[in-house]
Amino acid sequence: MIDPDPPIDLESEEVDWHNGDGESPDNSALNSLQLAHRVIAKFPELAKRYQKFIGTAAVVSTALIVLSSIAVTRRLHKGESPEHILAEITPDEIENAGKHRPDKPGKPEKNRPAH
Repeated sequence: MIDPDPPIDLESEEVDWHNGDGESPDNSALNSLQLAHRVIAKFPELAKRYQKFIGTAAVVSTALIVLSSIAVTRRLHKGESPEHILAEITPDEIENAGKHRPDKPGKPEKNRPAH
């Protein structure tokens, strides 16, 4: 008899990305996420404020991971090195990362014919 709910094999999921069955994160996204996790680890009091309990385990809320990723990605796009980001980033910058709205691109000027 075939088990209707076989155990999840993370390695097979990774293989599925390469078979076209899912989207694999690019290196830039993976590097940003890894750095975001390192930034969160730097501030245990911030991680504790964003703790979420799943059963008996405490995990960091995805909201904090998203905010940290936004803050890290902004700095990476400005050309800062991961070491500099780890040294300089603050908990306030992380928590306020979602409040800053990027500038909207300007509208192209329309060439109107003279009447």
